[in-house]
Amino acid sequence: MRTRIFSKKNRIAVIFIIVLFFSLLNIFQKEVKNFCYLLFSPAQKVVWDAGSKTAGFWETISEIKTLKEDKEELKRQNLELLSENIKLRETKAENEFLRGALNLGLEKDFQLVLAQITAKDISQDSILINRGSQDGISEGNPVITQEKILLGKVREVYKNFSKIELLSNKESSFNVRLYNDEEDDVVGIIKGQGSFRLLLDLVPREKEIRQRDVLVTTAFGGIFPKGLLVGKVKEVKKNDVDPFQKVDIEPFFNIEKIENLFVISEND
Repeated sequence: MRTRIFSKKNRIAVIFIIVLFFSLLNIFQKEVKNFCYLLFSPAQKVVWDAGSKTAGFWETISEIKTLKEDKEELKRQNLELLSENIKLRETKAENEFLRGALNLGLEKDFQLVLAQITAKDISQDSILINRGSQDGISEGNPVITQEKILLGKVREVYKNFSKIELLSNKESSFNVRLYNDEEDDVVGIIKGQGSFRLLLDLVPREKEIRQRDVLVTTAFGGIFPKGLLVGKVKEVKKNDVDPFQKVDIEPFFNIEKIENLFVISEND
């Protein structure tokens, strides 16, 4: 019985304390809030600072990502501009090359296909050009520069490319004529020696040949049109035993400096 009375008194006391607490809270509301602010302010500051730093961190990450994307876009645009500039430069070079050919009247003598060198095989004295069967190129077509210098002939033809055998290729041989001030006509055969070297052979020993005499193609043999520039005499070798002279010829072309050329698809 006493236990029940005691428990009842306890409940009344707890209710009284709660009512008193809320009454005091209403009366001293500002003071209580102020106390709570003071109590929790340091913790709130830490949380706030952490939140600010976290937000700042993610903002920095976002800015870095944006800068990276902008950099990639700028790089792409620069590459596009570079590609356009290269294309314009190549077009300008091609136009100048064609203009030079027109000035020499090449289009009146030959049916020409403009081509560019895409690869050079120095060891085989051959080059690859960016024109093929779809451009009207055929095996055996002569290849020249805008100055009418003979480079060689088409050896292999693909759809978009062709392999050119240079004059100096060891498989190359053709007829030439010596162009000088002498009335005596001197003819012979040019043979490729490899490594951009040419040899004039089958010229009788009694024929007069001088250094720097010029060699041009003849129509004999039907390999090349006549009158194309081949090279000039570098050194004459003859003796009393051999009935023919052997003459070292320096070709007119320098393959390292050539980018554009013409393929003669037909002779007019």
